[in-house]
Amino acid sequence: MPPAVPANVLGLVASSFYLLFCWSYVLRGHSTPTWNRLTAFATAVAVMLAALATAVASSSTQAAENIGLLAMFISICMFAAPLSTLGQVLQEQSLELLPPVQCSMQFLSCFLWNVVGVNEKALPILVCNVLGLVLGAVQLGLIAVFPAGLCWLRSNWG
Repeated sequence: MPPAVPANVLGLVASSFYLLFCWSYVLRGHSTPTWNRLTAFATAVAVMLAALATAVASSSTQAAENIGLLAMFISICMFAAPLSTLGQVLQEQSLELLPPVQCSMQFLSCFLWNVVGVNEKALPILVCNVLGLVLGAVQLGLIAVFPAGLCWLRSNWG
């Protein structure tokens, strides 16, 4: 079995539990500004596109390679997403918008996938995960520069 299969099955299960947990939290009446109808629509579209991509990828080797390239691009965008708040993080010197656990897990995951990519000599695995590792290191660097305690002190004590 290719090494990507068990890891992706685990990722699918973990992300499914994450989404179920978050949506159950919101549906129980807890309000959050970012989990709304648009987010629900985007979640449904993402699930449908993932199912479609799986069906297309299983149709032929060439289709699977094309879906793999698309997945590589999406992974890079996902790895860079926390940096979309970089301007605000630097301006406010606050990590409120930069999730430390996600950044740490991204760094660790990309490191491990780079090991797989080197062992398998798989360029697509290496490309997105080297970039993910670099982006994760940048995010962890910001967390080191602006520690949460320092941000709390600045916001509460001027």
